Amino acid sequence: MFKQHARLLNSFLAAGDLVITVGAFIGAYLFRFYSGVIPPPHKIPELANYLILLGVILPLWLALFSSFGLYKSRRSNSVFADARPLVLGISVGVLLLCAFTFFYRGTTFSRLTFALFGGLNFSLLFVERIVIRAVLHYLRQHGYNQKRVLIVGAGDLGLRVAQTVQSNPKMGYRIIGFVDDYLTNGIYKKDYGLEILGRTAETVEVADKHDVEKVIIALPMQAIRKISNVVKMCEHEGIATDIVPDFFKFIQPRTRVENFAGLPMVSVRFTPVDSMAYRVGKRIFDIAFSGLVLVLSSPLLLLIALGVKLTSPGPIFFKQERMGANRKPFRMIKFRTMRVGSEKFDSQAGLGIRNDPRATLVGRFLRKWSLDELPQFWNVLVGDMSVVGPRPERTYHAQQFKNEVPNYMIRHQVKTGITGWAQANGWRGDTSITKRVEYDIFYIENWSFWFDLKIIGMTLFSGLVNNNA
Repeated sequence: MFKQHARLLNSFLAAGDLVITVGAFIGAYLFRFYSGVIPPPHKIPELANYLILLGVILPLWLALFSSFGLYKSRRSNSVFADARPLVLGISVGVLLLCAFTFFYRGTTFSRLTFALFGGLNFSLLFVERIVIRAVLHYLRQHGYNQKRVLIVGAGDLGLRVAQTVQSNPKMGYRIIGFVDDYLTNGIYKKDYGLEILGRTAETVEVADKHDVEKVIIALPMQAIRKISNVVKMCEHEGIATDIVPDFFKFIQPRTRVENFAGLPMVSVRFTPVDSMAYRVGKRIFDIAFSGLVLVLSSPLLLLIALGVKLTSPGPIFFKQERMGANRKPFRMIKFRTMRVGSEKFDSQAGLGIRNDPRATLVGRFLRKWSLDELPQFWNVLVGDMSVVGPRPERTYHAQQFKNEVPNYMIRHQVKTGITGWAQANGWRGDTSITKRVEYDIFYIENWSFWFDLKIIGMTLFSGLVNNNA
C-alpha cells in the first residue's frame, strides 16, 4: 500500500514539475520579449517557434530529475535537500538545450531566454517542493501517509531509534514494535506504548502480520550473525531493510559511505576537504579575497611597517612555525609586535596572555585591532592558510594540546585560517582551548561558503577588536 502511495506521489510530483516547467518557459519568453525590462530585438520571434522546444525540454527534464534523485523519498531530510539536485539538473538541462539549439537552424533562439527560464524554473520548482513537503509533514503528524516500521533489537540502540522516530512525527514513520530474543515483553509498554512482538527469527512473520513496510535493524556489533540472518530473511521476502550501526558513537551524523573498490567504506567524521567545492571553490575564493585585501591595504601595510621599524629595533615581520593542514608545519607571517628575542620566554609568559609585557607600544595597538595579522593574507595567497579556518597553533603547543584536549587534532584536517568560528565568537587569545576546539570542529563539520561569509562578516563587524590581546 505504501509503495502505491509513493508511486502516486511521484507521479503527481512529476506532473507538477512538467506543468511548472511549461509555465516557467512561457514566462521566461514573455519576460524577455514583452516585459520592457530587457530591450526587445527588432523582430520578436513567434511563441510557437519556442513552444516546439517543449517537446525536447519535458522528457529531458524528467530524465535529468530522475537521474539526480529528485523523485526519491526525502522524508528524513531537511527542506533544502532538493536545492542542490534541482540546481544541477536544471543547469545541465539548460546547457544541453543551448547546445541543441546551436545546431538547430530552423529558428535563432535567445540564450538569455534560456537563462531566465533556468532561474525561474528553479525558483518555482523549489517552492513547489517546499509546499508539498510542508503538506506531507502536516499529514504525517496527523497520522496520514505513514510508513509502518519494525525494529529488530530492543536494547539501547533500538530504544534510541524508537525515541528518534517518535520525536520526529513529520518523517512519517510509525513504530509498531520490536523483535528481540532476550528482553522481557512489555519493557517499553508504559513509556513508549511499544512491545516486543516476537523473536528475531520471527521477523518476517511479525512483519507480515502487522503490514510492516520497513525493518530497521538495531542490534549490537557482536550480533553480526543474527544481523546477517535477519537481512537474508527480509531480502528473501522483499521487505525494505535498513541497519543502524552500533558504532554510531564513533561516527558523526554527516558522515558518508564511499565505494572503496567495491567495498562500502564509512568515514568516521565528515570533513569538507575532499569535496570539489572546498578544494577548488574555497581556494579560488582565498586567492581572490587575499589578493584584493593585500592590494587595497597596501598603503596601510606600508604605514604599519614604518611604524614597527621606527619604534623598535629589529625586523618588520615576525615569522614563526605553525602547524597547518595535515599536521604540516609552515612559517606564518605577522607584523612584529614584541621586542626581538621575546619568543625565547614563551614558556614563562604563557600562551597569548593578556597585556603581554614583552609587547612594544605600537605592537599593543596592532594586537588590539588585529592589524598584526594582515601579512597572513600572504600565507593565504601562497596556499599555507585559508581566510577562514581554525587558527594555527605553534607546533609544540599542538603536540601538547593533542594529549590534553579531546579531538584537538581534528582541527588540523583542514587548512588553518586568519579567522574562524571560534574567533568570531570571542574565543581567541587567553581563552579556553577546549571551547576553541569545540567551535573549530563545529565549523569543520558544517562548512559551507555561506558559513565562511558569515564568519567573515562577524569578524569585520565585531571580531576585529581583541580584548584578550
